[in-house]
Amino acid sequence: MRNIIHVQPALPKYRIDFFERLGRHFGSAIRVYYSPGSLGALTQHVAADWAIAVGPMHWLPGGICWQPDVARISLRRDDVVVLSGNPRQISTLILLIRSKINGARVIWWGHHWSSTSKRWRQILRYLPMALADALLFYTDEEVAAYESDFVKFKKHKFIGSLNNGVNIAPIQKMRRPYRAFDRDRALLFIGRLTSKSQLKLGFDALALLASAAPKLHIIGDGVESDDLRRYAEKIGIAKKIIWHGALTEEKSIAQVANQCQAFLYPGEVGLSLIHGMAYGLPAIVHEERLGHMPEIAAFKEGITGVKFTRGDAASLSNAINVLLSDENQLNRLAAGTVSVVGPSFSTADMARRFINLVDRMEAE
Repeated sequence: MRNIIHVQPALPKYRIDFFERLGRHFGSAIRVYYSPGSLGALTQHVAADWAIAVGPMHWLPGGICWQPDVARISLRRDDVVVLSGNPRQISTLILLIRSKINGARVIWWGHHWSSTSKRWRQILRYLPMALADALLFYTDEEVAAYESDFVKFKKHKFIGSLNNGVNIAPIQKMRRPYRAFDRDRALLFIGRLTSKSQLKLGFDALALLASAAPKLHIIGDGVESDDLRRYAEKIGIAKKIIWHGALTEEKSIAQVANQCQAFLYPGEVGLSLIHGMAYGLPAIVHEERLGHMPEIAAFKEGITGVKFTRGDAASLSNAINVLLSDENQLNRLAAGTVSVVGPSFSTADMARRFINLVDRMEAE
């Protein structure tokens, strides 16, 4: 019997339901190798038969890295090996070559692009991808972008996407029906407090609104936490910010999200967008699609939210004020978010899509 072998750099909490669903489907055939992560409260150690912890990632000169024990994972003919698509992980590249030598089939699972992508690095990623039997992208939008790219080293027969998402089931049980009039004039930010979030820009936008500024609930922690608190004090908006820290229990997150009228992410949004939209919150994000992570595919201007000019506090300030002043638009956009996140961008749909890709490969 073939094994389904996943190699992941870490095992964050938001991935667990996806792998548990695969475990229920594939049974003892599934294995997930992972290293202790660096995602703070989102990092998990899982006591499950399918979860196999290896040593911590070792970073080497030149930005490359080595994941202990991965290069020598036992392989058999017809195993399906799912590799995290990062060509800087030398151990992963060795396992890719060993998989091909041993007759295992390889699924390369990664981004087609991200907020930091450069064209030359993207083309370099195409080199190991050419050895894979199947490609698995984060979103349908990336599949379309890859298939239209004239620079490819191989035409793959099997290409799929997961529409990367969150476990929507508990959220659906806990989210309040959305009616803008019975919510606080408040925004939700959820994510890690790093430069990627560009929260200072959000603070500047609130400062421009002065007394008309909404509250901003911040769920998350990170290296910029202390600096952001000082900055909020400096520009006079500290009383508008409610700091919740790194909440990981969905019940606690729901208690905050259900108070808010909209979701705000001033910087390079990724999975946080899906989390906010899962609560039915219209999203406010900047307009440069390639300046976000792939999950921006869930955002549809005028359907699930509104956009502002990237890096422009005045534009963001105006977007916030206009959106929160129109209850009818808020209600319509809230319905739009629920129509997108739930049917897809959920761990249930991710598992279904992954199983479908494996079935297609094995039907050959």
